[in-house]
This record gives sequence, C-alpha cells and structure tokens, in this order.
Amino acid sequence: MKNRLKALREKTGWTPTELADSVGVSSACITAVENGSYDPSLFLAYDIAEALDAGVTELFPPVSRRLRLEELAARPWYVRLFFD
Repeated sequence: MKNRLKALREKTGWTPTELADSVGVSSACITAVENGSYDPSLFLAYDIAEALDAGVTELFPPVSRRLRLEELAARPWYVRLFFD
C-alpha cells in the first residue's frame, strides 16, 4: 500500500524505533509499512496517524478499488490464493 508514513515520520523528527515504541509494534513493522511490504490493520493505521498527529487518509491516500485489485493481482501469492 502506498503511503506517506516515512515523510510524515521524518517531519516529526522521529526514528522508526521511536514511532514503533509509541504505537506498540516493532521498528521492523514500521519499516515494512513504510516500504509497502506490509499493509497495517485499520487499528494500527489509526494508532500511527494519532501518534503523528495526522489523518489516516493523509498517511494512506485513498486508491481506487480497481487499481488496488490490479496491484494485488500482480503479486504471485495473491493470484494463486484467490484466482486458481
């Protein structure tokens, strides 16, 4: 999922570890969300947004459903799991 987490985190001057500590996850989790390899739960997204004093849609800009499905379909595991 595309996001602005790294930019907003850096704007506040926090490290991934500091943000992770404030929301109760590992710094590896924050890094994975930043680089798009992990999609956070809705609860985690709200916790991160609150910690950064931002809105969820500011962190994770809305993407059309069609585009999102195309991105997911490009992942081999997703195609095998849902389309075979």
